Amino acid sequence: MECRVFGLLKRRADAKGRIGLCVERGRIAIAVVTRAADQVFLSRCEVLPVDAAGGPDAIAAAVRDAGLPKYPVSAVLGASDYQIALVEAPEVPRAELRAAMRWRLKDAIDFRIEDAIVDVFDLPSQNRGSRANMIYGVAAKRAAVDHWSACLAATSAFDVIDVPELCLRNLASHTTFAPGGVALLHFGEDSATVILVRGRAFYFARQMDLQAARNAGGIVLELQRSLDYYERHFDQPPITRIAISPTGPRAQALAEDLKRETGFEVSALDLNSVLQCAAPIDAATQSACILAVGAALREERRPS
Repeated sequence: MECRVFGLLKRRADAKGRIGLCVERGRIAIAVVTRAADQVFLSRCEVLPVDAAGGPDAIAAAVRDAGLPKYPVSAVLGASDYQIALVEAPEVPRAELRAAMRWRLKDAIDFRIEDAIVDVFDLPSQNRGSRANMIYGVAAKRAAVDHWSACLAATSAFDVIDVPELCLRNLASHTTFAPGGVALLHFGEDSATVILVRGRAFYFARQMDLQAARNAGGIVLELQRSLDYYERHFDQPPITRIAISPTGPRAQALAEDLKRETGFEVSALDLNSVLQCAAPIDAATQSACILAVGAALREERRPS
């Protein structure tokens, strides 16, 4: 099943492209992805300044003035605006799942569930020996969702608010490693996220405290815990390939360290190699836009 998080308006499965937006630290990252047959083209990737103190009006003005095409728009939640938890799936009809998940997530998040909008996304089939069927629940702060809705109220194509984990899944699925399985290690300011993907299937996500994992050895330990969970719970071959994002000197150095520590195939994720780009994208722009690009890579599929 295709993951959907916080879909707002009517789905447009026939769209020829998608726009991804991500706002942080006084700037808005914009990515535009177009599709033709099996070709995926990153036609635009840039960072624009925005007056965060100006609130929704400032963001709305920046988006309006950017001259974007009339494609569906995905916005990315900030790290402090949501929490994701792997929990036991409630044994209820599908139509009642989101309501039941509110009770599951109540003790798994650090803000009031009454102030949250809840969604879920499934995992692939798990081992018969697994004690329970697990599912990911996402709790987003209602204020954050309302903020994005206010920012893009005039944008008729705005239809999805996404979470970084699924944006990273979209990126990982476009690496050459993806068909055989890949661990994508994405670094933020103070934390890192590990995403385990095979093809387009999302298997696992884990947050890593960079203060606790100070060197390659600490990162390998946290990564191995994720891979151990994957191997215990899914009937799939082991994952032995690692991609690191965003690209740059730090990623290249860590890739060499992880190769030595693990013996795995490790490489930095460079958008210029992963996607067809309208123009070469420098490392700084990739760092700022990586989640926006992942949001723009979202695929809508018609039910079979």
